[in-house]
Amino acid sequence: MAKSTYTAEGSFDKDKNVIVNVCIPKEPSTGAYLLEIYNLSKSTSTGIINTIFCHFSDHTETPISHDAPDYKLVFDIANLNEYPNAISFDENLEDALFIFFHNNAFFESDRDLYFDDIERIYEEVKRTGNQSVDGLLNPDLNAESHYPRKVGFGLIKKLN
Repeated sequence: MAKSTYTAEGSFDKDKNVIVNVCIPKEPSTGAYLLEIYNLSKSTSTGIINTIFCHFSDHTETPISHDAPDYKLVFDIANLNEYPNAISFDENLEDALFIFFHNNAFFESDRDLYFDDIERIYEEVKRTGNQSVDGLLNPDLNAESHYPRKVGFGLIKKLN
């Protein structure tokens, strides 16, 4: 698998518009991809970390292997699904962590795992750049729910 699969590049602006290009193929047909996008922004001891979590399914249990950011997402931060523990997205910050999680089923407990780990993920991405890894294992789920469990992390930047 290409190391850039599932990573993203993009930007947001002061008007809460987001454009993100994800390293997966373009959607082959309407409805082939299923997405739920959440605000997972978090207040930490060092400040706010803007976080956007995209739960993705292509209706298969097969990981994707791709090497170009061919899938374009355009959305408004104001219209994101709200995660119960998240704070408001701060459009004044210079960047946001973008988490793209590929799994064949959508569970709130998966969002919980990533929310709990945002500080570590953000610092790792800032230090080493975008990355594609195996998803965190969810102890609340049975083995059949663990496919393909792949994730990409990236920082998107604020447009001035």
